[in-house]
Amino acid sequence: MARLQHGPMAAVIRDGALGAVTCAGVEVLRGLTYPVRNPDWGTHLTVTEAEEVGGATYLRRFADAGGSFTGEFRATLHPDRIEADVSFAFRRAARVNRAGFTLLHPIRGVGGSALSIRHPDGRRTKTVFPALVSPAQPARDIAGLRHRIGGVDVEITMEGDVFEMEDQRNWSDASFKTYCRPLALPFPFDVPAGATIRQRVTLTARADAVAAGDGGDHAPQVARLPQVLLAHEAGLSDLAALAAFPAIPVLFRLTAATPDADLRGVAGRGGTALEIVFRDLPDLAALAGRAKAAGVDPVRVVALPEPYLKSHQPEGPWPDGAQPADAIPPLRAAFPRAAIGGGSLTNFTELNRCRPDPATVDFVTFGNTAIVHAADDLSVWQTLEALPDILATARAIAAGKPLHLGLLSIGMRSNPYGAAVAANPARQRLPMAMEDPRQGTGFAAAYAVALLARAAVAGVDSLALAMPAGPLGAQGPLADVLRAAAALAGRAVQVTDAGGIVTLSAGDILLAANCTPDPAPPPRAGLPPLPPESALVHLPRK
Repeated sequence: MARLQHGPMAAVIRDGALGAVTCAGVEVLRGLTYPVRNPDWGTHLTVTEAEEVGGATYLRRFADAGGSFTGEFRATLHPDRIEADVSFAFRRAARVNRAGFTLLHPIRGVGGSALSIRHPDGRRTKTVFPALVSPAQPARDIAGLRHRIGGVDVEITMEGDVFEMEDQRNWSDASFKTYCRPLALPFPFDVPAGATIRQRVTLTARADAVAAGDGGDHAPQVARLPQVLLAHEAGLSDLAALAAFPAIPVLFRLTAATPDADLRGVAGRGGTALEIVFRDLPDLAALAGRAKAAGVDPVRVVALPEPYLKSHQPEGPWPDGAQPADAIPPLRAAFPRAAIGGGSLTNFTELNRCRPDPATVDFVTFGNTAIVHAADDLSVWQTLEALPDILATARAIAAGKPLHLGLLSIGMRSNPYGAAVAANPARQRLPMAMEDPRQGTGFAAAYAVALLARAAVAGVDSLALAMPAGPLGAQGPLADVLRAAAALAGRAVQVTDAGGIVTLSAGDILLAANCTPDPAPPPRAGLPPLPPESALVHLPRK
């Protein structure tokens, strides 16, 4: 990973783009990338044809792996600014959702601060970066931005397209994202053969009395650990694998395709919760009847019309037919002993855009995947930075009702933004893929421990961290974390988070995570050191 610097301005070269852009040591831009997104919002993979790093300049020539286009990216650092240009020359016609620069602004020290927007016609609008997660675009019709972070004045100009901003914390990215081609315009759009797209971004930064940034370390806190569940869905998991986790309840996804044998398999299992996906209200009644006939007596139930597994803009239009609120009365009639919830069965994004009335539900739910927009290790770890803001916003939506969350995982369970999850037969670190090479490793276990710590501090009541088996299954070290967390459910634990080392402890029981690429010292005397990106589970012998 190469580094560029000219005076106080610095940046690293990461995957052919800029990352960690700093001025006098203050991060002013988390990333400057230039993706081309296909009609399912997947990213076109590109191959580097030539690359030059010299002093304060980086040049990359590249080609689409599928042969649709070639391109060039050039970034030059000056003592007070960065100038970046990108071009795409299309060899053949293509249909894309987006092509051009994406700017990732950090969230720490930015949320809630003042923002000035320059529009293409020269007008300026004053607003703020949202503190809680915004369901809609906080800034539109952008030709330039001006704001301040950590004692640094930042001004950014964009040329070659109209830009807008979205709050990427919706997808657990630790950034606000400014991107080209507003979503109000039709997509996908056609790019004819022979066309060339060119864009330029200039970032100017001036530091004065630079304040030290928040390192993210906090004093130990005492919190109640949420109940941990295993999510099950026919076709994605194997119910027989539950035998290895007798003490962990099941979050069961019920659809028209669910075999009756699966329903019978969880009948009588304590703590079972239901997520029902239905086509219309008669279908909901039939699915509820099947669950009851199989002997399933859930403690919690939430139901969502099938079209709401897809994402919709906050202003709509919304799907015709049954609405989420329509499910609540029949659920209460069918399951009078169960808590009835509302929310999303996909990501927090969909909850934030389509919020239940907290007066009508007993709890609020949503799920999460860590690799919607990026799948490199650093981006996955950075999602942990966004989770406190997500959970604070969910708390505000729930208005005092409990948070019983769905599956929170690295891999993507379903794709609300396209036809399907990305195929990943080579098991690469690939956005929007269900198969992820880290699932059975210490990385996934450490991520789960850190996620649990944030959920505990935020007062989450329950969540699922894996499936019993399958691509999202509780494999290897992650299985050990789940068993230990199940033993601590509902207990007060001490939570520490210092320099990327996260621990959860209650008496002699300890869960520790190293969320950094470097070895860490033992989390407690008598225990071994923590390898990079790994977890340790200590359960005293009885």
